[in-house]
Amino acid sequence: MPVFECRTDLTCSPEKAFDYLTRPANMKAIAPGDVDLVFVEAPEVIQLGSKLVFKVQAFGVSQQLEHEIVAFDAPRSFREKMTKGPLPAWQHDYILEPQASGVVLVNRIEFEPPGGMLGMLLTAQRMLTHLEEGYAHRSEALKKVLNA
Repeated sequence: MPVFECRTDLTCSPEKAFDYLTRPANMKAIAPGDVDLVFVEAPEVIQLGSKLVFKVQAFGVSQQLEHEIVAFDAPRSFREKMTKGPLPAWQHDYILEPQASGVVLVNRIEFEPPGGMLGMLLTAQRMLTHLEEGYAHRSEALKKVLNA
C-alpha cells in the first residue's frame, strides 16, 4: 500500500496542537481552498469512535466520505479510517512527537488507489502528488495558527 508522510515543526505544546487538530472546524480552516471541505456530520471535538461525514472536492469531482476515529491517545496521536468512499483503503495517523522547541506533527496516510477505469486515471503517484501539494498548504497554515 502506498504511504504518504508529512512532518510539520510547530513551536506550541503537544496539548495545544492536539486540541486544535481534534476540532473538525479547524481542519476546514487549514484545508486548501480548492478542496472545498464541508462537514455534513461531525462532533465539535473528536474522540474514539467519532464519525465524520464530509464532502470534498478532489480531482474535479465532489465526493461524500465517511471516516471514523479508530484510535485515540491524547495528546499523542489519533487515527482516522475511511469507512465509506471511493478508495478501497485509507488510514490517516496524526502523531505528535514532543521536541525541545515544541512538537513535530507527523501526518501519515496509507491508502489503496481505486481499481478499474478510475484506477487508470487516479494512480498512486497522482494521489501522492496531490497529497504533497495539499499538505504543504496545511503545514504552512498550521504554522501560522499554532506558532503565533
